[in-house]
Amino acid sequence: SYDDHDDLIFTVKADPNATPPPTPAPTLPPTPMPTNDGPSGPQTASYDADLGAPKCSYGVSCDSGAALLNGRGSIANGNELHAPNTLDTCTDGNSGSYHSDESIDRIVVTRASGGAADLTEGDEVTVSANVWCWNTGTSDYIDFYYASDATNPVWTQIGERQPCPDGGAQTVTASFTLPQGSLQAVRVNLMYGSSSPSVYSCVTGSYDDTDDLVISVKPSALAAAAAAVSPSKNDDVQGGIVDGGKDVVADTKKKELMDKNNSTSKPKVNGKGNSNKSGGDKYVCSKGKPFASTICADGLAADEICSPDNVGRSCGSGGRKCWWAECD
Repeated sequence: SYDDHDDLIFTVKADPNATPPPTPAPTLPPTPMPTNDGPSGPQTASYDADLGAPKCSYGVSCDSGAALLNGRGSIANGNELHAPNTLDTCTDGNSGSYHSDESIDRIVVTRASGGAADLTEGDEVTVSANVWCWNTGTSDYIDFYYASDATNPVWTQIGERQPCPDGGAQTVTASFTLPQGSLQAVRVNLMYGSSSPSVYSCVTGSYDDTDDLVISVKPSALAAAAAAVSPSKNDDVQGGIVDGGKDVVADTKKKELMDKNNSTSKPKVNGKGNSNKSGGDKYVCSKGKPFASTICADGLAADEICSPDNVGRSCGSGGRKCWWAECD
């Protein structure tokens, strides 16, 4: 009750001989961590030993490159690196020689609509396969597949089986929509003749090649919403209309192609391969008309491509035509 408190303010001059303290450095904001949200550009795959196939990181496209898939199995002059380059137990046939017989040489996946963004769930993409088709290409066929999980692939076929457009180096394509899945894969089957795929969606003929390519895919909320919509039990599902006559023709053709796929040799073409010595109508596919004896010795049995009814018909590039003869 009897205490007292007082303050006094006074001014002090600076010492002109004193060293001033250093100016503190300004505080900078922290450097943000890099993210993978921006576009990553085109990607070239590298071989992933754990998966057993080439794999790409996030990117606007995925390219196996010119070397990783080039060739097939252990064929002469065309051993495929890390063969068979498949995610499961599928293997390649080892008959024939490089760029005379069948091989898948490259696979590329691109967004169908273009653009610079990385591949994302829900994008429509195009799979391009650079393949080598034997002779005129009329005996070779290609299947395309995709799997939403490359670590445990369940293969879905893309479209229908396609014939080779011609002989030699060809590019064949198929398109599909990327499903949900951060690590997906595409598969290409190239086969001589035709065969029903195994449980692993591959064929195992002596001249067949199967290759996979793994792609990294970014998530999409729209794709997730679309996947959540299931078909209604009231949806109208109608089967195809069957033409019995066409079925007979298709079954006959299927058997012929399966016989080719199961064979370990091919007909002789331009002095190469195994000669078919049996009698009956035969043909060759060449620019100029050969002697009948040459056709009988080296030709193929007449079929729907070349027969007595369509002599002179085009059967390949470079002006080649069908020439036939009746052989004993």
